[in-house]
Amino acid sequence: MNQEIFDHIYCNLSDNDKNIIQLRLSGKKYQEIAQSMSFDQSSVGRKLKSIAKKFKYSSESNLEWNEYLVQIFTQYKPTFVINELQEDYGFHPVIMPGRPEKIDSPFYIERHRIKRCTIESECYEAIEQPGSLVRIKAPSRMGKTSLMKRIQDKANKNNYFPVYLRFDTLIEPDNINNINNFLKAFNKNIKSQLPDVSSGLSWDDNNAKISCTQAFKELLIYLKKNVVLLLDEVNEIFNYPEISKNFFAMLRSWYEESNNSEIWENLRMVIAYSTEYHGKLDIYQSPFNVGLPIELKEFIPEQVTQLAYLHQLDAEIVNPLMSMVGGHPYLVRLGLYKMVQDELKIKDLLKDAPTESGIYQDHLSMLLEIMENNPKIKTVFYDEILKANSPVRLPNKNREVRQLEAMGLIKMKGNLAEPRCQLYQKYFQDRLC
Repeated sequence: MNQEIFDHIYCNLSDNDKNIIQLRLSGKKYQEIAQSMSFDQSSVGRKLKSIAKKFKYSSESNLEWNEYLVQIFTQYKPTFVINELQEDYGFHPVIMPGRPEKIDSPFYIERHRIKRCTIESECYEAIEQPGSLVRIKAPSRMGKTSLMKRIQDKANKNNYFPVYLRFDTLIEPDNINNINNFLKAFNKNIKSQLPDVSSGLSWDDNNAKISCTQAFKELLIYLKKNVVLLLDEVNEIFNYPEISKNFFAMLRSWYEESNNSEIWENLRMVIAYSTEYHGKLDIYQSPFNVGLPIELKEFIPEQVTQLAYLHQLDAEIVNPLMSMVGGHPYLVRLGLYKMVQDELKIKDLLKDAPTESGIYQDHLSMLLEIMENNPKIKTVFYDEILKANSPVRLPNKNREVRQLEAMGLIKMKGNLAEPRCQLYQKYFQDRLC
C-alpha cells in the first residue's frame, strides 16, 4: 500500500462506504452508525470488514480488520481518525520533532549504556542515592533535555523536590559580569521554583560561593526533603572562565559535603552538557570526574526501525536514511516525519537532503550561520576535518574541536575527529569551499 493506491481505492468507494468509515473513525459506536445510516446494527461490522478488504486487508495479517482500518487511515488520511481511537490501537499522531519529547510520547526511544538496564533506569536509581551526581553528555539535539524531563518526572513521583534550570537563561550581561552576580541569579532561579521559600541569609558580595552554599544548605534544612537539582546546558558558561571555575568548584564541594553532613545527602544533582569542559580546574574541584557518567549515543538500526514502525513506514527505508544522517535522533525523526506528513519518498529525501531545497535546510543553514560568525571553527571544520579522508587528530585545536562536537557536526573516536554524517559532509563541503 502507498498513498497513490490508497487514494485510488478511497475515491472509488461508494458514498455509503465513505460515510460509514468516517463515522467509525470519528469514534461513533456501531449503534450510532446504524441509526445515522438507517440500517440494522448487525450489518455495521460486516460492512466495515468489507471496506477493509477493499483496502487490501488479508485475514493472514497480524492485525484484525478494524485495527487495520485505523492503521492505514492514520497513515494515509490521519485527519479522519480521532486521537482516542489511534491511542486505543497504539497508533499515535506524528508530531513535528524539534522539542523535548513529552513524558508520554511514544516517539521517545530509551537507550542503553550497559546491556542489563536502560540509561533511564540508571538515572532513576542514581537520584535515589544520597548525595548522588549524574553527568549527561551529548551534542545538541541528541535528547539530553528529554532525558532530563524524565528524571524530573521520576523525582516528582518519588515525592522529591525537582528543580530544573537551563543555563542559557542565565547568560545575560548583568549575570555574567562576575561570579557574584551569576550566583545571585542562580540562587534566585532555584528559590523561585520552590514553595514558600524565604529570601534567607544576608548575602556577602565578597564571598559569593560561601553565601550561595549557605543559602542552599538553609534551603535543604527548611524543605526536609530530597532536592534533585537538574542543570541543563551548563556548557553555556564554559566560555566565561571566572564563572566556570568558581561555579563548578562549588558544585564539587556540595557533592563532597554529602560525605560529611547528612543534610547534604538530601541533594542529588544532574548536570547536562554538550562537550567536555577544558578550563583550568583542579581534579579535586571538578564535578566532571565524579558521579555517574552518561553519554547519549546515536540510535542503532533497531531503534530507527522501531521509530519507522511508529510512523507506519516500511523498515526498508531505515538503511538508506541512516546512510545519510546516521542515528542522529533529531535528523532521523525529522526524516520520518516528513516522509509521513509530506508523503515524501525516501529517494527524493536523500537526493535533496544536502541542498537548500531539502528537508534539513533550516537546520543546516542555522549551523552554517554559526560557522560564518566563527571563522576559526569554520576553518578547522573545512580545512582539517572535511578535507581529510579519515578520522584526524587535532591536538592544537581543542577549543574549536569541542565547539564542533557541541554543535553535533563531528563525532569523536578517542582523540580522532570526523564528520558526524554524510549529510553534514556533503552540505558543508559545498558551502564552505
